Amino acid sequence: MKKRKDARLLFAALLLLALAAAWVLWNGRAARQRRDATLAQVPPFPTPRQEVHPRPPGAPRPAARAAAKVPQQPSPARQDGMLSLVHAAKGSVALIHVNALFNTPLFDRLRECMPEAFDLLASGNHTLDIDPTRDIDRVAVSQDGVAVSGFFAGKPLAEKLYGEGAEAGTYRGASVFTRGQDCVAQLGNLLVMGTGDGCRATLDAAMEKTPDSAQDEIYGDLYVRSDLASFRNEQNPALRSIVDGLSGMTVRANVWDAVALSLEGAPASGKDAAELAQMVRGAVQLAKTQLDDDQIELQTLADLAKVSTEGGKLHVDAAIPVADLLDRFHIPCPGRDAGPTEAGSKETR
Repeated sequence: MKKRKDARLLFAALLLLALAAAWVLWNGRAARQRRDATLAQVPPFPTPRQEVHPRPPGAPRPAARAAAKVPQQPSPARQDGMLSLVHAAKGSVALIHVNALFNTPLFDRLRECMPEAFDLLASGNHTLDIDPTRDIDRVAVSQDGVAVSGFFAGKPLAEKLYGEGAEAGTYRGASVFTRGQDCVAQLGNLLVMGTGDGCRATLDAAMEKTPDSAQDEIYGDLYVRSDLASFRNEQNPALRSIVDGLSGMTVRANVWDAVALSLEGAPASGKDAAELAQMVRGAVQLAKTQLDDDQIELQTLADLAKVSTEGGKLHVDAAIPVADLLDRFHIPCPGRDAGPTEAGSKETR
């Protein structure tokens, strides 16, 4: 009788162990599936001279691209008004490959932030005789104005936008239409919107010779060069210390359902890139410890973070949810911050 009882107890113990093992295996399988699904949403990190991958509805993410080696002597660049404009811009500037962002969550956020530029896309089919999904290429935003490039040479977009009741003129071969303080100008495939002298300043920058190194500096679905002015009031002490140690920052991002982000920071005078890198690693590790066990998606993204120093600069690769891009990195959003009545004018200053 005792042996029979011991056998039942042993069987019950083995059954409990088997159930526990099955539960662990099931949870591990579910966690792996969640990690794999999260990784599938992350595009490759930006690389110089990368190809832009437009996103049709429901398309799988682009295959990983091998890191391109930057040539020691950059090949001669063709004249590219948008690259020239971004390269010459003072202060903060952003360049957006619009066709790479269609059908991504970030597109709606950018539309909210730059209503004047994206009204062009919304009205294109009817008012302007353009197809936004095919004819719009890139949008650049600087303190002087907004520039849109695409495939609309021969189409008088500036005249259709501002022609009625506006003062018409020309500047360096471009058609310029002014109404009050606002202006719009067109030079071939380039459309510029600004206030005051913003149109002329933006056109001047676009007409500068494109540097041979531009394609090796300005790349990614989204490119932002920031003077960090909007970061200086950061309340988090750890992040504030990092920001205070930098004189400027360049953000390059490829976008899918998540964002693959590469940050390049220039140390401020008297600061050391290695010391800043150590601070960033500490901040990343702290963020990881604050994640709950069931936050597998965020844990997966956090594990992709890499921090390094090269050429005396701080380099950080990180994957983040799309919703965090504009908020966490303080990328200006005039359309949201200024409100619907002032968004257009403040955006282009």
